[in-house]
Amino acid sequence: MRDQRVRSGEIRLAVRVRGEGQGDRPTVVLVHGYPDTSAMWDEVAERLAGRFRVVVYDVRGAGASSSPSDPLDYRLDALMGDLEAVLDGVGADEPVHLVGHDWGSVQGWEAVIGDRLRGRIASFTSISGPDRRHMARWARRAVRSGPRGVVEVLDQARRSVYMPVLMAPKVGELAARVLAAGFPRLMARREGADPRSGHPATTLPADARNGLGLYRANMSRRRRPTRPGGARSDDARRTDGDGRTDVPVQLIVPIKDRYGSQSLLLSARGPVTRLYVRRAPAGHWVARSHPDLLARWITEFAEHIDGGPETPDLARARTAGTHGKQ
Repeated sequence: MRDQRVRSGEIRLAVRVRGEGQGDRPTVVLVHGYPDTSAMWDEVAERLAGRFRVVVYDVRGAGASSSPSDPLDYRLDALMGDLEAVLDGVGADEPVHLVGHDWGSVQGWEAVIGDRLRGRIASFTSISGPDRRHMARWARRAVRSGPRGVVEVLDQARRSVYMPVLMAPKVGELAARVLAAGFPRLMARREGADPRSGHPATTLPADARNGLGLYRANMSRRRRPTRPGGARSDDARRTDGDGRTDVPVQLIVPIKDRYGSQSLLLSARGPVTRLYVRRAPAGHWVARSHPDLLARWITEFAEHIDGGPETPDLARARTAGTHGKQ
């Protein structure tokens, strides 16, 4: 296991690599969400390290990574720069298997849909973090479909009620303090994952506060331009599409997720050419509560994409991915 620091502009990212020095192995990159650090992946990473080189890193503002001087410098194009810097820093010359949870999954969608990292991602496993384009498309179609669709959208709005709270000035900071104080109990009682060394992290109060920038920079309708003079960046223009990608995607849907409905999390059906859907009997933090299951699914998917056989379970997941395709 090797720890290193990777520079991305003004940010220094804390990176940990497992499974090196044991032959030429494919690389799996695990990206965490809010308000976690890369330690959230420890159990899964340890299981994957027997077959892969496993890379995890604390995203900007979390754990041992530094924070941007601008508290709103958490735009997705900046986060893509961080991911690119990590790939370069660990010498990922071949395409990697990307896995993202929560906001890490939102970043993963940005990576496989856009052009910036084209050719560097072999596969993507998404867990509880839908793409914003898919989400908008899902909401439009659900509302137009009739009363049942409207109910689904209202159900998701209820689950997402915390988002405007985190985006609000001062109120968000208060909510972050409350979240940090109650997070260990939430993990134990609602997620079935007892706190252990490293997770929740000792940096949680700062991580929760810094991570408000993810919501404020990417979900506000009044996002600031990424270039001087009000011009929109190429990344911003490119992401106005419908979210199509040819990168193979494994969609892991925790059926007990309190924050994302199954209907929303399945919004990738249609825009994704090769989609595999698997439902986990778990809550939002499935990586902590079911690490064996998650590691097995990631391994099975990555090995198939690298040329291995499609197992019967994976074939059923592919069928589930095409069911209901529009």
